[in-house]
Amino acid sequence: MTCPKCGSDTAQGLNYCGGCGAQLKNACSGCGTINPPFFKYCGQCGRNLVDVGSVLLNRAGLILTADATALRVIGQEAGTVKGKPFSLYVKVDDLVIFYSHWNELMRSSQRQSVEIELQPSPGTTIHAQVDMSLLRVKAGQRPRIHMAISDMTDLRLAMQDAQAMQDLINLIFTWVDDFHPSQAAGREKTIGSVLEKVGLFAAAQYGFISRIDVKEKSLVTDFMWRFSPDEEAPPPTPSMPIALMARIFDKLIRDRQFLVNDTKTLSSLERKILREWHQVDLGAIMCHVIYRRKTPIGVIGVATTRPMHWSDYAVSLAKLAGSLMAEALPYSRPGLTVIQPRKKPKGPDGSVVPESTEPPLETIDIADIEIIEEPPEATPPASGKSPQKTGGRSEGTVTPRMKFASDKQPGDKGRKPVFPGEDGKYLMTCPQCGFQDTVSVRLFEMMGSAVRVQCPNNHRFRIIRELRTIYRKQVRLEGYFAQALQNGNKLASGDVWGPMVVQNLSKAGVKFICGNANQLRIGDRLQVRFNLDNANLTLIKKAVIVKSIHADTVGCQFDGTDRYDAALGFYFL
Repeated sequence: MTCPKCGSDTAQGLNYCGGCGAQLKNACSGCGTINPPFFKYCGQCGRNLVDVGSVLLNRAGLILTADATALRVIGQEAGTVKGKPFSLYVKVDDLVIFYSHWNELMRSSQRQSVEIELQPSPGTTIHAQVDMSLLRVKAGQRPRIHMAISDMTDLRLAMQDAQAMQDLINLIFTWVDDFHPSQAAGREKTIGSVLEKVGLFAAAQYGFISRIDVKEKSLVTDFMWRFSPDEEAPPPTPSMPIALMARIFDKLIRDRQFLVNDTKTLSSLERKILREWHQVDLGAIMCHVIYRRKTPIGVIGVATTRPMHWSDYAVSLAKLAGSLMAEALPYSRPGLTVIQPRKKPKGPDGSVVPESTEPPLETIDIADIEIIEEPPEATPPASGKSPQKTGGRSEGTVTPRMKFASDKQPGDKGRKPVFPGEDGKYLMTCPQCGFQDTVSVRLFEMMGSAVRVQCPNNHRFRIIRELRTIYRKQVRLEGYFAQALQNGNKLASGDVWGPMVVQNLSKAGVKFICGNANQLRIGDRLQVRFNLDNANLTLIKKAVIVKSIHADTVGCQFDGTDRYDAALGFYFL
């Protein structure tokens, strides 16, 4: 073994260099992994190997002593912490996590390790790794708890950046694989999906695509995305005359982009123009010009009502999206398409109105449904070549449609789920050639939920109808929940809280099991916290509303302004 400090050759098994005294082994106190001596974080569990503080607590959780490193992590002076509860410095949302592990330590005397957020002062948050163990004491002495604490903030931020990069790469590959806007049936949904993902990745509230109308000399907004379905903001101006925004438009064309992190840096006239364009006071905006060959044809952009620093990743993604959609955007459209999460209608009193039981409008007539001929492989196409998918067909040309047949094969293996869109219709995409066709619910009423499909290019695949509008993923994620956290920096005696296991997850809600579900009631507001099982263990912390309770299983819907989450959106890609 070679010493990293002085370069001397040392014998195997030594912990320190005999020449300079440098450490040769770097054992993690949490998982026991032997790391290289220059590692600052454990390569196995991510624990801080350099700055680990020590805190001594009594059974009541009061601080007895704390060393300099621990004081630096919790941001306090030595004379101010003695005799105070350690929970005083834990962020309110994470109190349930701290108490869950504290109670388990008291019950089982087994070492507890957890990552929590500390809040030493208002507006300051620190991610800390905490290891708690019960010290052995002599008979008659009061038990004491040793806490090893290290600052994980930099590592958590680095993991978030790494996850953002991974999401970006996955998104680009998803677009390359699934971007098939040549069919008129799926063009609007494809473009809307791309715009939604750009908005989610950029953490924006609005997204838009505006067409440059040369004849009318105006910007015509064709597509609009909103982050929240409950937003009542009016749609942007359908047609914005370029003459009214000449300075902004000139800058947009000259620089091919218009980036503003804080609209307060603009003049009052420019802010007024942006408000006239989007019908809302914007805090930040990012736009890119869409070029078809060398001709500017439109603008793609995202915006928020608060100041926002647009990351380089988000800027590059918006530019890439514009390039992908250059050939897909129509030259003219009849009106504005608003893309937003599904919103249930409400009555005058604010209550949710039950959805109509009337069947949706037909997209494909019964007479147009063709049955796949049997046996499938026996009859080749009548012509020498397969029908080609084309975007613009001359008038009078019969548009090829998919063929369907009931799928009576047992089991769902190999079947691709299809979900209803905002209009209740189902968009089917051939996984081999990308041909798309839209059908109504009548197809499944005739043939059942499982259907075999053949596209005009003779590619075959199997689908199964999903009644839910939002995909739910089966998972097993350990986490925590708490019923109420509005009682200051402690949990009240009547609150229901504890560990949970998430069983399935969607972009709109979560289902979990817990040991005290019988203490919850429908309508209760909870705080949930868990880590996703992606590469960087993304931390999810959300407010939810209890919608159903069955035995130890609780079904919840995400609540509040954080209802739709970019991290969850990319988790389901």
